[in-house]
Amino acid sequence: MTKSKKQLDSGPTPAIRENHKKSDTDLETIIALKTEAQNLRQIILKKMSKDGGHVSSPLGTIEIIQALLNVFDFTKDKIVFDVGHQMHAYKILTDRAGLFHTMDLKGGIGEYGNIHESPFDFYTGGHSGTAISAALGYSINHSEYKSIALIGDGSITGGQPFEALNQAGDIHSNILVIYNDNDYSVTENTGYLHSAKRLKEFSQSLGFEYIGAVDGHSTEVLIATLSDIKQKKCPVFLHIKTTKGKGYRPAEKDPVTFHWVEPFNLSTGQLKTVRENIFGKFIINKTHRLVEKYGELYLVSPASARSSGLNELKEIYPNYVFDTGMSEQHCVTFSASIALNKNKVICFIPATFLPRALDQIIDVCLLKISVVFVLLNPGIGATGPTHQGVYTFPLLNILPNVKLYNPSSLDEFDRLLDMTLEKAGPVFIQKPGENVRLVTSGDMVEMRQGKRLSVISLGNTLVQSLRLANTIGDIQVLHARKIIPIDINTLYSYVRRTKRVLILEDGLINSGVGQHIVAQLSEKGQFSFKVLGIGGRFPQIGTLQEVYEDIGLDDKAITSAAIKLIGE
Repeated sequence: MTKSKKQLDSGPTPAIRENHKKSDTDLETIIALKTEAQNLRQIILKKMSKDGGHVSSPLGTIEIIQALLNVFDFTKDKIVFDVGHQMHAYKILTDRAGLFHTMDLKGGIGEYGNIHESPFDFYTGGHSGTAISAALGYSINHSEYKSIALIGDGSITGGQPFEALNQAGDIHSNILVIYNDNDYSVTENTGYLHSAKRLKEFSQSLGFEYIGAVDGHSTEVLIATLSDIKQKKCPVFLHIKTTKGKGYRPAEKDPVTFHWVEPFNLSTGQLKTVRENIFGKFIINKTHRLVEKYGELYLVSPASARSSGLNELKEIYPNYVFDTGMSEQHCVTFSASIALNKNKVICFIPATFLPRALDQIIDVCLLKISVVFVLLNPGIGATGPTHQGVYTFPLLNILPNVKLYNPSSLDEFDRLLDMTLEKAGPVFIQKPGENVRLVTSGDMVEMRQGKRLSVISLGNTLVQSLRLANTIGDIQVLHARKIIPIDINTLYSYVRRTKRVLILEDGLINSGVGQHIVAQLSEKGQFSFKVLGIGGRFPQIGTLQEVYEDIGLDDKAITSAAIKLIGE
């Protein structure tokens, strides 16, 4: 997989590296590698400027990936990336150079590792914290190859990396943990461990040989260091220092914006479409009003502080705003204990990562702790199979003491936040993905009256429901403002007139709220039902419209299901 020196500068798109291992690096090779690094940065920037995506992280790992591919043979050695958006250059330099322009497009390759995409990928690193565990598993009883985890300094804030490091040192595994230290996760890093002295003491206390801190952009130094490590048969912790966004001035200057960015002008770094963070501004203004009302209010988030306005609020309320890093489990329990200490707490957590904290959420529900969880980016998204907020309904629907609200607009979110902060027990509110004004209040809101069919909107499907009503006519549209627990008696009072129910569920059908509604209403009478949502598979890569079409939740599929129900 390592190129010959002649191949390195043969063109703008690096080919698959052929095997050759060479511990010494002459001047010609180093010059060629630097040229290749420049080419790689241009390929990544050209793609991301056109379609959007992760920029800062993959730009910062190019030299270490080059060095790894020159020293190790990944037809035998194993490598796992944490998080996978660090591996763009790795994908280009293995077997996907010609497919890189398809990344995150329908039918194309993904941003993260995928064992079904390439023999050079060894795990799917869509979420943080898994790389050391995966690499450790590969190392068991295989001393003939090196097992490597490349983990970002943001990823190591979670609990799973510590568990894996502890076991790796205990069993004296032939594992190499490369700690990519660039001072950022999604935003600025949090936590105590971010210094060379502390990292050294920490890794050595767990039985690792510490090496570092090494310049992560000096390919010559990296190759020499890795060549030496290759000969070792003990756990090694390699600390490298990198610059997030390396080689692209706008990304170096603002690595947070360019962590994941919309399409931008390559020459200037200016976004082609500037989207105002309306939700973040709302939270900032709302917090000021809530502080006036309650005196004290705690805001907590696991590395999602920027999108929810918490970064700015931390400057104003430093003792009341906490970014716990990529640590959903800790974040939930931390929030719960603050609430147990008789405080108002709002925990902002992406719905994408909610399953990671299920055990801790069960504790909160069991103990009926009064925490308000704001679920960011809920429901079906154009984010590929690894980053979907579609698990909320099945997970929360099985738990006692849960209340889950889905506002139809930011105004409705405002009212719900006021109401839920006064409620006892855990409350979940989904960040609104639509902007539909409610004419009345209540847990179940009748948006349109009709006699031919009842359409129940669960999650971000209200706009589609109203569009269906406009298309067909004489259709009742019900918005579930409170999704869990669903108010079956009120729902029955609405749908008993039509006897035909179409449920549009912004998530998984199996074990979802829609199936619960079907079971409950079936006990009250004869109905015809159809539930549309995600059935039995993961949403694939594509635009939101393409995802809807793929799973059968687009307007055409909805209309077809409605007409069929009406005709029964």
